[in-house]
Amino acid sequence: MEPICVVIFCLGLVALCGCGRASKKAETGGTGKNGENAGTARGRETAEMVRSQGAAGMVHGREDSGTFSGGTVPAGADLKPLFDAAAGTGSTPLEFDYGDESRIVFHGSFGLFVCGRQNTGWQVLRSLDLKALGADAMEGDDYAVIDAGRERAYITPAYFATDNENPVTYCFDYENNILRERWEYQSVRNELLSWSYGQSMPVQEEADRLLGSRNLVRSSNIYPVRGIGGGEYGFLASENGLLKSLSYCIYREKGDELVCCPLFSGNDHREKGCS
Repeated sequence: MEPICVVIFCLGLVALCGCGRASKKAETGGTGKNGENAGTARGRETAEMVRSQGAAGMVHGREDSGTFSGGTVPAGADLKPLFDAAAGTGSTPLEFDYGDESRIVFHGSFGLFVCGRQNTGWQVLRSLDLKALGADAMEGDDYAVIDAGRERAYITPAYFATDNENPVTYCFDYENNILRERWEYQSVRNELLSWSYGQSMPVQEEADRLLGSRNLVRSSNIYPVRGIGGGEYGFLASENGLLKSLSYCIYREKGDELVCCPLFSGNDHREKGCS
């Protein structure tokens, strides 16, 4: 065989082997840390799965619905250290996410809470440690987008952070006390929460007036628990912003009535109408 032919044959063989290796790397996640430079759709999906599994430690496979199967029982919010330290509710108002006659949902930097109306008053049914998810920021670039309704909440930590190119969203299922990672979801918010932020000023003024006579301060937005125009509004209040003193308050326009029910300090001082 002529020397020039040998050279051409060898170059062709090297190129063929190189393409085979490159194709295999793309399919298994690409190059770079956790396959960030994946060159195919399959490679990108695999790389994203690797990152998600490493960060959350709870994903067991993807379902057609856009959720991940499996899930984990999440850590509940531990408030005892905060109570012992006489901690406050935080520098920003708490988010009153949902309320009706038998359930309320709210969150702050100290956690997300689901409370139910029982014979002995309002009690915590479920809680979620938001700090464990990196979702405890209530403001700034690390602000966590939390979309909470009656049955579940969707939590996206550090949604606006410039270095968070692929935000992770978690679904917290209250009933089953399970946390799963999701690729997509449908918002559970409604017009009641929009009203709460945009049109509740007259109700806020009346509620704040009644709270002042009890040495309480409002710690959250106001939510129409019987619907817009229903005449009954729920919100959170506390004594000088002290977390342990947090109460769920209901203002009723009819009769200009205010009822406040302790959430964390027991039911020794609960008022008529709390149960």
